[in-house]
Amino acid sequence: MKTNFCFLLLALFAFHSCEEPFFEAPPANDPVTNFENLWQTFHEKYAVFEQRGVDWNELYTIYRPQISDASSDAELFTVITEMLSHLDDGHVSLMATDRPFWSGHREFRERTEDLLFNLYVVKNHYVQGHLKNINDQYFYGKLKGEIGYLYIHRLNGDKPAFIDDFIRENQNSKGIIIDLRHNNGGDFTNGEVIASRFAGKRTLAFSAQPKNGPGPDDFGEIVDYYLEAKGAMQFTKPVVVITNGYTISAGENLALYLRTLPQVTIVGDNTTGAMGERIEKEMPNGWIYSITAQIITAADGQVYEGPGIPPDVWSLNTETDLSNNIDRMLEKAIAEIGE
Repeated sequence: MKTNFCFLLLALFAFHSCEEPFFEAPPANDPVTNFENLWQTFHEKYAVFEQRGVDWNELYTIYRPQISDASSDAELFTVITEMLSHLDDGHVSLMATDRPFWSGHREFRERTEDLLFNLYVVKNHYVQGHLKNINDQYFYGKLKGEIGYLYIHRLNGDKPAFIDDFIRENQNSKGIIIDLRHNNGGDFTNGEVIASRFAGKRTLAFSAQPKNGPGPDDFGEIVDYYLEAKGAMQFTKPVVVITNGYTISAGENLALYLRTLPQVTIVGDNTTGAMGERIEKEMPNGWIYSITAQIITAADGQVYEGPGIPPDVWSLNTETDLSNNIDRMLEKAIAEIGE
């Protein structure tokens, strides 16, 4: 019986080998193969070369000759990140073994405006009473003049069940400020839940189109995302949204949802401009990189990938302002509700 089983197993291997290898060989793990793997994936799946003003084929001719089989990991990392930096995309990143996380967006690497927002200044000098903290993710309370305040640090995790309590507590408020500065993104459907508590009639918010092939025009079907009223209560009085250059990804999707509403004004600075779906891929050497895999078109027909979503009213803090406990962006938002 044992002999027959061994013969059957050998026959199975022999039969399968006539069709295709029984086990697929892993990709080679050398500097050239790793570079080619990343470049080709971007070539086929990256959705916004045109919006970023980048000729990907031209970059290949510049950077591919800089890699050889003798290139070190350090050299490979340097060449790849120099190539990717041309995209200046907050959804592009490289995570290499034993190296710091690398962001494809210059401002996220240099953080030159990182100190132009400080939640502690808001909490200690503008909020009246207690600022509720939900998982260091959502913070809400009241400002002077009967104005509701909601700061959203990130949108990942469970659905934001607190939003109905927040809307109920602010039914008598003159207006609400939704602060999206330094919003780290997350799950855009959580943003839709929040925005739905301010909605009236069903309204187109944005459309998404995925890249699905190697050609420059190879895109999938367009998917439209609408905003409509949900929840037990709505808030239809004035709402001001504050954004800055670190408002990224799902935070930008939330801004797109809200800006379609007639009672909403956006105050601050342009958002990051990285709002298409971010997906991660792995190189043969185990390094992880991310790409932007879809184009987002706002309800006004504009694509804000790159320049970011512009505010209705421009305002920006200075480090001197914040060192003196003054948040001029927040004060501008308060003034917009008061007008």
